[in-house]
This record gives sequence, structure tokens and C-alpha cells, in this order.
Amino acid sequence: MRAPLIALLGAALLAGPVLAQPSQFRTPATPTPTPAAPATPAAPAAATEESRAAARDLMALLNTDAQSEQMMTAVSHQVATVLAQSSGKPAAEVIAIIDEVLMPEFRQRMPELRDFTVDLWATQMTAPELRELKAFYETPLGRRLQQVTPTVAAASAAFGMKWGQEVALSALAKHRETLRARGLKI
Repeated sequence: MRAPLIALLGAALLAGPVLAQPSQFRTPATPTPTPAAPATPAAPAAATEESRAAARDLMALLNTDAQSEQMMTAVSHQVATVLAQSSGKPAAEVIAIIDEVLMPEFRQRMPELRDFTVDLWATQMTAPELRELKAFYETPLGRRLQQVTPTVAAASAAFGMKWGQEVALSALAKHRETLRARGLKI
């Protein structure tokens, strides 16, 4: 039981920076149709030093390191709650253990994640596009978007998890016999 939870912690912590960024930065789960004539230049095929520098500047403005830290802390506390229940230890004690034993490893390796994210943005957008996006985030509307995005993202994630659990339980209850008839052990 613990190994899958630790793996879940790792996966969730790695996803943190992506989840912490404004939703327009993430790749949608369902591909959206591509317009016949794109309004912006095509993304570069490979990152350049110029696009990497622009991506680093944008990430610094958006404070993605702090957002990643907040996401890692939130996820580690969620995992600690589950581990506390399964081990019979108080949640505060498990959080302290995770903070002492596991979190230093994640923090030490954050530069890898940051470099990957910089390269990812640098391959998806040109340096001028990244600079334009940074300029937007420096406007009053861009700063306001930065303020509300964590609240919107957290509320959306919480609702999505609750919604997913409710739909899954309802669907399983409704189709249990069909699933069993098809050889699934439920």
C-alpha cells in the first residue's frame, strides 16, 4: 500500500508546476481543433537560447518555483493523511516524517523540473511570444489573473476530484453486473 502512495506522491509533485501555472499554459486533455490559418507564428521546432531565456523570465515573473513548493506541500500533506490512516499514526507525525525524509529529495531535484519546464515552453512558443506573454502578465489584468488563478485552480481541482469520485461510484453501482459479466472483478 505504501509503495503506490509514495509513487503517487512523486507523480503529483512532478505535476505540481504544470498544475500551478495558469490553465491556459496546460495542454488540454482533449485536443482542440486547429484553425486552418493560425493567427500567431508557428512554434519553433527546437528551443533556442533566446527562447529559453524568455521562458526563464516568464517563469520567474509567474513565481513558478514558489507555486511548485506550495503544490508539493499540499500534495505531501494529502498523501500524509492517507499514510496516517493506513499506519495508525497521527497525521502531524506523518507530515513531519515526509517533510524530513522525502521532501528534501524533491527540493534538491527541483532544478531538473525547472529546466524541463523552461525547455518545454521554449519549444512550444517563440521568444517573441514568450516576451509578449510576460508583458501581458505585467499588466494590471495579467497581475489580477495571477492572483485569482491559484484559487480557481484549487477549487476546480477539488470539485473535479469530488465529481470524479461521485460519477465513478455511481457508474460502478449502476453497471456492476455488466462489468462482472465481462470478466472484471469488482
